Amino acid sequence: MERRIQYGIFLLLFLIAGLCIYGVFFRSVSDPVVLTNADAHIRAGDLAAAFDNQGASADSLYLYKVLSVTGVVKKIRKDPSGSYTAFLGNSSSSASLVSCTLDSIYNHKPLPFRTGDSLTLRGTCANHLTEVILLQCIIEKQ
Repeated sequence: MERRIQYGIFLLLFLIAGLCIYGVFFRSVSDPVVLTNADAHIRAGDLAAAFDNQGASADSLYLYKVLSVTGVVKKIRKDPSGSYTAFLGNSSSSASLVSCTLDSIYNHKPLPFRTGDSLTLRGTCANHLTEVILLQCIIEKQ
């Protein structure tokens, strides 16, 4: 009888440890990515112009919101940590750009777009310095 209790306790501890390990592994590997719908769809030049011309109203409309921004890739930069930043503008030569820092899912593979391509990126509008800054951008449409 004593041996059955020992085996039962051992089996119970083994089962609990297995479930704990599975829970940690399952959460770290298959954490679902939740895509948020965009609060606004806008062209890159129009977004930059809104912040340049109407700062306070543009802040209330776009700041800290998820935006879907369409434009032409003017340049691409990779920082030392491996993150990519794409600068979007209008098809015409424009000084106002939107800086889109891509999400970390794009760090370890080649980008599916090049300078001059037209695309739509979705990200969170964080600030406006010399250009509008979008963070954690994903490619919505090429």
